[in-house]
Amino acid sequence: MDSAELSQRLFTQYLVALEVMEPDRWQKTDLEAVSALFQGLAHEARLALLLGIYQDKSLNDIAEFLDITRGGMQDHLEKLIDCELLYRPEDSGKTYDLTPFGVFFVEFLLSNENMFSDAVGQLRSEEMKVEKAVREVRDKVDEADVPVSEKDWERKIHSKKWEQAWDDIEEILEDDT
Repeated sequence: MDSAELSQRLFTQYLVALEVMEPDRWQKTDLEAVSALFQGLAHEARLALLLGIYQDKSLNDIAEFLDITRGGMQDHLEKLIDCELLYRPEDSGKTYDLTPFGVFFVEFLLSNENMFSDAVGQLRSEEMKVEKAVREVRDKVDEADVPVSEKDWERKIHSKKWEQAWDDIEEILEDDT
């Protein structure tokens, strides 16, 4: 079985396992392989590279957009290759091109960009409300000289924003699926 077939099989297993919520069906090597795909998406420069290459932008155009040097992109390009999202074709005249995984993820992002934007916007809005409320409480706590660690404040903000945003974000994500 070649690398592309193995990657496709593993990704299909991943989707099936998520659908039926039986993660015990996975072997450690399967989880590692699928995890590698998602690592390629875990940086804004790599996302921009995938989107730019998908839209046939030059590497120089992408580097200019990212405000990094062409050399600065090299580590990201190599990571995308290692994660099976990008490859170097030999006969297309292109330096880099997306693998079927790369195309899948880019098209998924593009077809859901409004949903992601709305959901992230909702979360940010709730976070600003919570931060404002926490600042007011924090001022009172500081005046009373009650010791509360910075980590405790951060946890409180994180927890409260999700408690307040959960239903709205869930609705946004369900409406666009």
